[in-house]
Amino acid sequence: MRLDYYIPSLKLQHRLTAHAIVTEVVAPALEILPAMLPNLHIRLAGASSYAFGGPVIPAPRVTLLGPTSAAYKMLLAPGTEIVTTGLLPQGWLTFVGAPAAQFSDRIVDAASIWGDCKTHQLCDRLVSAASDTARVAVLESFLLQETRDLSDVTLARTATIDQWLERSAALSLDLLRAELGVSNRQTGRLTLDLYGVSPKTLAMKYRALRAAAIMTAHGEAGLNRPWSPLRISRI
Repeated sequence: MRLDYYIPSLKLQHRLTAHAIVTEVVAPALEILPAMLPNLHIRLAGASSYAFGGPVIPAPRVTLLGPTSAAYKMLLAPGTEIVTTGLLPQGWLTFVGAPAAQFSDRIVDAASIWGDCKTHQLCDRLVSAASDTARVAVLESFLLQETRDLSDVTLARTATIDQWLERSAALSLDLLRAELGVSNRQTGRLTLDLYGVSPKTLAMKYRALRAAAIMTAHGEAGLNRPWSPLRISRI
């Protein structure tokens, strides 16, 4: 299986993590993917399915995966080709416009969000694109057309939570509430809408991601080192 990554254009880097294109699946493939932010998977050929700790679920051609709280499985048939992109919280709100908690740990047919006509046209354009870079351009053009405007308050609060995830050494919930300037209940609603989980669960998830990142870089001894910011809020 071949997996090629592409950096989003500057106009979308605050909404997307990275594009990826899956090709050359020559045998049935099982991929174990970590808990992460939402993703958009567009299948151009073959067949794909997912499992979130339960039965295997066949995927629609254009699949929205909500934010995941645990590792999940992706199964690919031989000949499958998929164009994917990861959605940052601001991207989820602008392209989907629904609270992320409604989609946590499950897949949704994107046609229910954008309509059958638009998703069929998107697939046709991606299939006929002359190269992978052309496919990325087609996908970005589509997403820009589906962009919703967000209020300045929403943009500011999204940035505050992102900065807390990146830079708060202890991921203190009291610090998050103070920086947002809202009540406990409002803080909970914001993280559910943006990340699909409660503030406590979000902090636990990113503490685990930090530990995994440190161990990957330095081994178990690295867990005793002071924390330094990593771009884990893009996972």
